[in-house]
Amino acid sequence: MTDEVEQCFRKIIDKRTAPKIEPMIDGYTGFLYLDKNDMPMVALHWEKYMQHIREKYNNIYRVQLPKITPHVC
Repeated sequence: MTDEVEQCFRKIIDKRTAPKIEPMIDGYTGFLYLDKNDMPMVALHWEKYMQHIREKYNNIYRVQLPKITPHVC
């Protein structure tokens, strides 16, 4: 990991809303993004966010966005 990437990750963690209890999974903590239950976000969360954004965009604009998944992103 480059120093720039590490700095970006640290900024994300510093700016996120502090959870009541920092989640620990298999001994790991400091997850970048947490869901409403203060658990690490998983691909399904991001896929639903992207689906919602795509649907809103496609309702407004003629040029339609294709399905975008976390893996494509």
